[in-house]
Formats: sequence, C-alpha cells, structure tokens
Amino acid sequence: MIRIYLTALIILLFPATAAAQIHRTEQIEVELVAETANAVPGETLWLGIRLKPAEHWHTYWKFGGDSGEATETSDWRLPQGMTDEDVGGIVWPAPEWTPFLNSGLVTFTYPYEVILPLPVRIPARLDTAEITLATTIDWQVCEEICIPGAADFSITLPVSSSPRIDRRWQAGFQASRDNTPVTDHPVESFIAVAGERVSLAFRAEGGLFADVREAWFFPEQRRIIKPGPLRDVSIEPNLVQITHRQPRRMVDDPQVYGVLVTESRRGDRRAYQFTEPARDAAGVDLMAAVNGGSGGGSGSRAGLPLYMLFALLGGLILNLMPCVFPVLSIKALSIAKSAGETARRQRLDGLAYTAGVILAFIVLATVLIVLREGGERIGWAFQFQQPWFLAFIIYLFFMMGLSLSGVFDIGTGLMGAGDGLTRRKGYQGSFFTGMLATTVATPCTAPFMGPALGFALTQPWTSAMVVFIALGLGMALPILLLSFLPVLSRYLPRPGPWMETFKQFMAFPLYASALFFVWVLGNQVGVMGMSLVMAACVLLAFAAWLYQRRLSMGAFMRAATVAVVLAALGVAGYVTRTPFMQTLQAASPGLTVGGGGAETAASSDYEPFSSARVDELRAAGKPVFINMTAAWCITCLANEQTSLSADRVRRAMDDNGITYLKGDWTNEDPEITAVLEEFNRPSVPLYILYPAGQRAEPVILPQILTPGILVDAFNDASE
Repeated sequence: MIRIYLTALIILLFPATAAAQIHRTEQIEVELVAETANAVPGETLWLGIRLKPAEHWHTYWKFGGDSGEATETSDWRLPQGMTDEDVGGIVWPAPEWTPFLNSGLVTFTYPYEVILPLPVRIPARLDTAEITLATTIDWQVCEEICIPGAADFSITLPVSSSPRIDRRWQAGFQASRDNTPVTDHPVESFIAVAGERVSLAFRAEGGLFADVREAWFFPEQRRIIKPGPLRDVSIEPNLVQITHRQPRRMVDDPQVYGVLVTESRRGDRRAYQFTEPARDAAGVDLMAAVNGGSGGGSGSRAGLPLYMLFALLGGLILNLMPCVFPVLSIKALSIAKSAGETARRQRLDGLAYTAGVILAFIVLATVLIVLREGGERIGWAFQFQQPWFLAFIIYLFFMMGLSLSGVFDIGTGLMGAGDGLTRRKGYQGSFFTGMLATTVATPCTAPFMGPALGFALTQPWTSAMVVFIALGLGMALPILLLSFLPVLSRYLPRPGPWMETFKQFMAFPLYASALFFVWVLGNQVGVMGMSLVMAACVLLAFAAWLYQRRLSMGAFMRAATVAVVLAALGVAGYVTRTPFMQTLQAASPGLTVGGGGAETAASSDYEPFSSARVDELRAAGKPVFINMTAAWCITCLANEQTSLSADRVRRAMDDNGITYLKGDWTNEDPEITAVLEEFNRPSVPLYILYPAGQRAEPVILPQILTPGILVDAFNDASE
C-alpha cells in the first residue's frame, strides 16, 4: 500500500516527459523537442528542432545568404493513421545579419540557441497510450569552416485529453514566436533597379518606423540582391529604404519576397513577412511618405533634406578650392566691370551664372547616372580619367590665358568677363562661365560633398537631381548674393584703366591650371602624349597670333590665316585620338601621385592598393590605412603635401605598426571603384582606417586632413 501511494505521489509531482535523444558534437547540440509534455487527440502538437551551436558558431535561416544551408527534416516515421501531410513546415524566426570575416560575404544565421517550431496535426482518434514521432534532421553549423550534420531523432509522448506545457522548452518556443515575422501588417514593399544598385523601399503610415535605428531585408531566394559589402540604409518615420549592389546574375523581372527586420533605439526587433512580391517603384511617389511622416524625424536616419544641406555646404566650400579659382577670377573681372551697372542688370547676371552652374551639375550627374546604369563602373569626376578631356581642358585654359594676356581677342564675353557671347543679350558669358566653373570644379571634393554624392547616386533620378541642384546652388551662392545685395558693390572699385592690367594678371592662374593638367596628363599617358598636347598648344598659340593680325593683311593672306586656324584646330583634335593618348595601365601602381611621378612604390613609404593585400593584413589583425587618390584631385594632393607627408604622421604610422596602402584612381580602375562603392563614396579622396583586430570596423576619415587628425586616428587604431 505504501508503494502504491509513493508511486502516485511521484506521478503527481513529476509528470511524464518526452523521451528524446540529443546529438552532441564539439560544435553543436541538436535535439527534437515538443512544447507540451503530451499529445492531445484532435489538436496541433508543436515540435521544435533545438539547435545550440558552440560559441562563435552558427546555424542558418531558410535561405543562408551568400553561403550556408538551412536545417531541414525528411523521412518522417509516424504512428499508424498519420501521414506526412500531418506534419507542417518549419516556422522560421527572423535571422541575424552576419558578415563573414574579412570578406564582402553576408550570411543569414542563428548565432545562438534557437528552437525551430513545426506543427504536427494529431488525429482525433488514437488507440494508443503514447505516440512516437521520428525523422531525420540535416543541418549545417559554421564558423570559418562549415560542418554538415545529419542524424535520426525520435520523440515519444503520452496521449492525454489536455495539454501540459513542458517548462524546459517553454521560453525557447516563446522566443521563437516573438521573433517570427508577422504577415498581417500595413507595410508595403517596392523595388527599384538602377545600374548596379537594387533599392528596396518599405512604406507605412502613422510613423511606424519613427523609433527605428537599423533595418535589414532578408530575401528568400538567390540572385535578388548582393547582401554585402554595400548596404545603404535610409530611415524616415514612414519609409525605410535599403540599397544593395546587384548580384552577378540577377534574375530577370525579380519577384521579391522576404522579411524586413527593424531594430529600435531600445534594441527591440520587429519582423515583417512579405507574401506578395515587391512592387515596381517606378511611378510611385515614395517621397510623399517621407514628407508626410509623423512623429518627427529626429530619430530617423539622414534623409533627403539632410543630404541637400550637405550638398549646399559642400558647394559653398567648393568655391575655396584651388580648382575653381581660375574661373572665379574671370568672374571677378566681370563683376568689377559691371560695378556701375543697374541693380536689375547685376541680378540677372548673377541668375545667369547660377543657372549655368546648376545646369552643368545636372548634365554631369545625368551622364554619370546613365553610364552607371549602362554597366560602367565610374564615379564623380569620371571625365578627368579620359585623356582626351584633359587635353581639351588644357587647350581651353591655355587659349583663355592667351586671350586675357592680349595675344588675341575673341571677345572676353566668351570667358564670361564681358557682355556676352553675342553682345546682343549680355548674360551668355555669365551662363557659360558658370558651366565652365562646374566642369573644372569636379576634381575637387569639398567637405560634406562625399556623403551627399554617395546618397544621390543611390536614389531615383528625381531625388538625385534635387541633391545636385543643391550642390550647384551652394557653389553659385557667393556670386548670387553679391549680385542681389547692391550694398556690397560699394566696396568694388569703379571701372577704369586698371582693369586692363587686372585682366592680364588674371591670365596667370589659367596658365597655372593648364600646367597642372599637363602634369596630370603626363601621369596618365606618359611623356610622349603630354609633349604632343604641349606642341598642339604652341600651334594653337601661333594660329591665335596669326588670327589677331588678319585685319592688317590682304584678302589672300586672310584666307590663308583662316586655313591655318582650322588646320591648327584639326591637329589639336587629332592629337587627342592618337595612340600616344592611351592611358598607361602600368603607371598607376608604381607612381607616386603626390610626388611628380618619379618615385616608385618600392622606394616610397606606401604599398600599391589591392583588395587581396587588405584581406591578408586584416586576417592577420594588423591596422591598415588606405588612401584612395588621383593625380587630378587637388584636394588629394593638398592632403598629401600638408598632412600625409608630415614627419609626425609618418612616425605615428611606424609607431603603431600601420600599413599604408595607396590606390591611384587617376585612370579607370574597377578594383578601386568597387571600394568607393562599398563605402558609398563615388569620388576621391577617400581615407579608410582599419584598426587592429580582425573584427574591427573600418573608420572613414574626413576629406580634409590635418596632421593632428591623422596622428589621433593612428594612435586609436592600435589600441
């Protein structure tokens, strides 16, 4: 009798639990578990695959991303009266975004213990006191290597009329449910494909994303996006936009399904499942969601208004860059000459200059976007990578300088210093001066410009143009203000004989600019190509001198002079198409961009950039400093001469064991372009510092450097 009571007490205190097996290795524990300690006829039993990887290991979501295979079941062995149709598929919790060490690969994983639930429908009539469910489970567990595994599992449960929760797995099942994407939600999904980019937009009303600080999209199939390394996220209260690079072979007419995961500033995560394919964003006004956002934008990621401000500030600072000074000097001559004009005329002159600047930015940006959509891997100031364009700029600056020096007169209005190209309507000169100022300003990158340009080139054409218009407005703003504030004209000297001397003096900045671009051209094509362009300049100068003297000649000599001028122009054009104007592919890695092209990489304090070298150094945990530069980038050259060459900067590099890599983008280089795109910077300079340690995140340094900035960054990189 005592034994009977004792047995009954044990049954009450310790109810029957599931019988199951655990598969253990050094890398993972795998087990088939059940949410309840019994099976109830006519109800759904929730089984779960428990995966517990070791530290630094992980298992995979239903789509692994760039690598990895999902966990799956097969070969179910079920009690009599049950079929495979009674077993549902795995209900997948939202995964983690896991970049693979020292690579551009990203995987979708569970780097922690997880229970993958799956439902089993229990028949309403069971004639047994217990049931046994068995299956084969396949999985893959990875760290830097991947180990596949498979094993047979079974679980035996008693049958009773009411469910009893198995407290061992209650928290695990609840965590999976909390992290399971919801399908009933108000979020709409859109897709836009442009060039090498794929942009996914998610729109909702009521400020759903107002508290979101980070977001990820997990597609359910391959060849939709390239998860890494590019991933640009813009967050507004009503709109999340995520931009990736296209995969190597993107599917035609992609039907995009997947899961959006957002994370709030408190660390709370929410997941949204999209059972309908993303809509084409063409013709959809997504900006309405941004402008109509409620809840304030203080918590959102930088959006269009902020990048417009960046562009405006960058354009304003661009006026202080040396590449713009020669053209602004011509405009200064024009302003001085018009000091006595009416206020209306001065304002229209300023508006004409502004229109020229903005139109040039729109044209350059449109050409850039069209070429990128056509598959060209180019960035901002791409035209300066073309020797023929450099030759044209050299010719233009040299001839403008000769004109200002008085060698010949083709009308100062052509350069924007007089009444205009035709002298009938006096603003063409200002308009074309604005266009020229923009064209020659592109080698310079001012602070704030890099993020603004990177953002613009990932947006639809309309949004991109808004940013470029802001950039042009910022650049034109000083001249525009000067023309609209008559009080400032009081401080300008009145027109007089001094202007002829000032005009001739203004020729020398143009000569200096032409000389600089000759040096750039020499870096690109070598001495022979550079010499041919200089010889063409001499020929053009002779033709200009001869053209100036034509009025004192007879009819025959005037005709001969015109023929000489046309021949000189033809020769100058022909020079740009000769084989001597082909870029020297071998010159880029070995030349020191800041040192005139004579010093080789072997004798300098840097190594030529290569992605393989970066991966090698990062794998060893060494700090790396990368300088992406170009011979035509004046900002780059100024930083090298004033900061990177400073003795204390070099000592800081040596003391902290930093490897210095330099990438020369003077000529087209797809590998460097890929790095610029990876960091969402379509222009140089770009300065990247990888601190010590394999998992350290890269730091982007400012575009305008000082020795103090570099020394502090290098000291922090080794800590």
